[in-house]
This record gives sequence, C-alpha cells and structure tokens, in this order.
Amino acid sequence: MGPFEKAQMFKLVVDMGSMVAVAKALNISPSAVSKRLAELEASLGVQLLKRSTRSLAVTEAGEHFYREVRHIGSQWQALMDETVSLGESPSGSLTVAAPAPVLSRVLMPMLPGFNARYPDIKLVLQSVDYDSLPLRSADISLARHIDNFDSGTFVGVALCDYHNSLFASPEYVARNGMPETLEQLQGHTCLCYGKESKSSVWQFSSGESVEVNGTLVSDNTEVIVEAGVQGIGIVYIPQMIVQRELDSGRLIPILSQATSQHFSMWGYYQKLSYLPVKIRTFVDYFRQSW
Repeated sequence: MGPFEKAQMFKLVVDMGSMVAVAKALNISPSAVSKRLAELEASLGVQLLKRSTRSLAVTEAGEHFYREVRHIGSQWQALMDETVSLGESPSGSLTVAAPAPVLSRVLMPMLPGFNARYPDIKLVLQSVDYDSLPLRSADISLARHIDNFDSGTFVGVALCDYHNSLFASPEYVARNGMPETLEQLQGHTCLCYGKESKSSVWQFSSGESVEVNGTLVSDNTEVIVEAGVQGIGIVYIPQMIVQRELDSGRLIPILSQATSQHFSMWGYYQKLSYLPVKIRTFVDYFRQSW
C-alpha cells in the first residue's frame, strides 16, 4: 500500500471515528489498519492520532493533514472522472458557491438552458457569504471581483460586468413623482442596503454622490427588492438582480442615465494542472449568457 492509499485510510478513520469501523468497511483486520497508520506517521515524522483503548483524537498535525487529504481526494476523483469522460459529454456533480442573491436571481434564470444543454451535469448550489469566498470545497465560486484573493491557490476569470441603477415601482412614482435630477433623490424615500443606519451615500459614475434617507434599511437583498416592489421607496441595485421585476412591470427605471461605476462578476476555481470539463463548460456557458 502506497502513501496515497494510507492517507485515504487515515481520512476514513477520521470520518468514521474508529479503526474498527474502517476495518469492517474495508474487510481487513483492525490491526492492519493500525499498522498502515503507524507506517504513515513514521514516514511523515509526526503523530496524526492520539490512541487510547476507548477513543481516538486527532492531533494538530492530523487536523492539517486531514484537511489537505480531503481536497487531494476530491481532486483525484475529479481527475479520474475527467479522464473517463474525455470524448463524452460533460457530466458529474458540480458544486457552485455564491452569495444568495447571485444564486437565486442571477444564476437560476439561466439554469433551464444550461440543464437542457448539459443534462448529465448535476449542480449543487451553496449559499455562502461574500466574505467566505472563494470557497475551497466548491468546484467554482461566483462573486463580485475579490481583491487580494489567494492567486497561488485559485484561478479567477471574469464572467460579466454590471453596475447599479435606480428603480422604483409604478405606484411609488404615481404617488411621489418621478425624480428628474440626482439632487431630487434627497426628497424621496430610498431603500438603503446595510445593517444599521437609515441613511447612505450613493456614488455614481459621473463622480456625483447623494446622501439618501429612507424608512427601511436591510442587509437582505430580497427584502430591499420586495420593499421596492411594494412601493416603499427607490432601490439602487444591479439590473440583473431585478430583471424579472422589470420584465413584469413591477419595477421601472428611474434616472436611467445615473449608474454606479462598473463592477465585475468573477468565477474562482482551484488552480489545477488540468481544468475539468464540467468547470470549463459552466464558465463558457454563463460567460456567453451574461
């Protein structure tokens, strides 16, 4: 048994919690499992597990080794899947991590077309806070461009550009009038994204900025959008987030020439010596769609 197989056996022991359970799963004796782990520790020169008659505890070195082995194992499986699938249509499970609004409002409208074209790819969508991206356990992470990401571990590719624009419901405009200048926004109820303050400074690509106030503030995009639809105030948000509300007429553009600076949506995946077909397929499809 080589080092890779011994490392995978160590991972199984941690996952299953005992050498006996692993021995049963592999149809070998517990002493054989213990011997292989001892050989692995000897080759590494560190103790991975603290053994007692009743329990196992993972050492600090063992925790680090376990985390890395998990990723190596998934990459190995991806390589095997990739090699088998050469010449075939893209297939397999693809885990996509992104902030919730990106999943529900940007990605979901495109999935029917993607699923129809690539029915053998199973998508696993994970909602992750922006600050936790890119997610190492995901095949690809989607997020606004991340400054100073770990370029030694991840590859980043630009998928599309976007900017914030102003929108309100027809009912709000009928009740409060249509603002004709940025300065007039100060006299309107504006819906602020954040956690505490009811005021916010909206920056525009023209270099102008306006301090706006409103009766509602939230760090939840769905709340902001729904409040805009209900006529509570004006929202300042990317068009692709509210496209379905625009298509249905529940929101309309306000001061369409007033937009924010451009932002970029990027995809991040682990740096590998090969790029799995399923990741390349995903990136190409959504880059073209956007």
